[in-house]
Amino acid sequence: MRFQIDSDSFPLGKGPMVMLILFIITSVFIFSATEEKDESIEFWIFANTHYEEYQARVPIFEALHPGVNIKLINYGGSMHDKLLTALLSDFGAPDIVEVEITSIGRFLKGAINEIGFVDLKPRLESEGWMEKLVVSRFTPWSYGGKIYGLPHDLHPVVLLYRDDLFKAAGVDMTKIETWNDFIIAGKQATRDLDGDGENDQYAIVLDRRTESDYFNLLLQRGAGFFDVEGNVVIDSDIAIDTLTFFTSLFNEHKIATPVYGTWHGDPSNFAAMQDGRILSILAPDWYVGILKSQVPQMAGKWKAVAMPAWERGGRRTTTRGGTMIGITKQCQNPDLAWEFLKFAYFDKAGLINRYETTRIIPPLKAAWDDPIYGEPDAYLGGQSLGRLFIDLAPDLPPRYQNPYWSEAADLLNDAIFNAVTEKQTPRHALTEVAGKVRLIISKDQERWGHN
Repeated sequence: MRFQIDSDSFPLGKGPMVMLILFIITSVFIFSATEEKDESIEFWIFANTHYEEYQARVPIFEALHPGVNIKLINYGGSMHDKLLTALLSDFGAPDIVEVEITSIGRFLKGAINEIGFVDLKPRLESEGWMEKLVVSRFTPWSYGGKIYGLPHDLHPVVLLYRDDLFKAAGVDMTKIETWNDFIIAGKQATRDLDGDGENDQYAIVLDRRTESDYFNLLLQRGAGFFDVEGNVVIDSDIAIDTLTFFTSLFNEHKIATPVYGTWHGDPSNFAAMQDGRILSILAPDWYVGILKSQVPQMAGKWKAVAMPAWERGGRRTTTRGGTMIGITKQCQNPDLAWEFLKFAYFDKAGLINRYETTRIIPPLKAAWDDPIYGEPDAYLGGQSLGRLFIDLAPDLPPRYQNPYWSEAADLLNDAIFNAVTEKQTPRHALTEVAGKVRLIISKDQERWGHN
């Protein structure tokens, strides 16, 4: 089809007509070039530390992929709610997104084919990534035989301890192998320093208001709230026994003090550390970074050992926390998104920088041979903390996922507090929680059917 344009009959004259034609031609080239080269990927995150890292890393990816634009948006604490709304409405979701471990269950409810994330398992298997990563770290992001995210981290847990104060109590913490050993040492180190009949110095600080520390111990034993098939198992004998042990550290052995403030990162907890009231804490890799930034004046007083095992020769670590990165089904260019996922999580230079700034150990095993992980840490008296974390990494326990983790965790928090304060026995508390969660799941399944 041909259009005939008569310049004499054009309403605005010959000059404007020429300008219009040039605009149309230019627009065609602009839109064509944009369509071919300018590809945008919207990336949502929730953590400030991640935002700072990606601000520096995104330009590198864009330089390697001319025409690609990564739109990085940090929504902070409101991100998970915004994401859930976008996925449920099937509109407005980002192409890629990071999700925190305690929130992922919210996005897995309903039928499997309605979940708003792309299954990454085929790509991981076809490219051989499963063999290159710590496989147990996929379990928090897996459900129904599919993998919805790549693991950002490992978060192995060690026992951080005040080397000076334990030594003053005559305890060599490097000799501790089991929790029974720790109880004996803890009784020796827990002291009434001012003679008022109340202990002022405790062997360990534990959170009795949230699931964090108890759940760490449960995972260490290879158990959890849910099993590999998603069934509720928090009322198992091993879960009850673990809670019984947890409560005994407060009530029977009296070597544990409740966390000061709202959590282990509360300023009042750091103040108690400085005052010498806390002698040890269960610490994942990321917590060490927080400790160093919040109480730098305590450098040289802390050291780390592997967690005490439940039995000699048993597992000496667990895992706490975590983040995944995934591709939403609303993404228009999943191939490009996949390339960015690999760059963000598997690029060795980026992972080394991440460890330098946060002490987070990556799940990519090929990154562990870098000399930085063996460098002495002045904060820990010259100890090679990175090497300790990496030595423990292959033994990380799996953490099985279920869409009802958030509801389960809220109920578990109350159960732990009730058990520690002796309002309920550990068996009664966990049996009650298990029954409530099973009922919630059953009622939901009646509404939308089984997956």
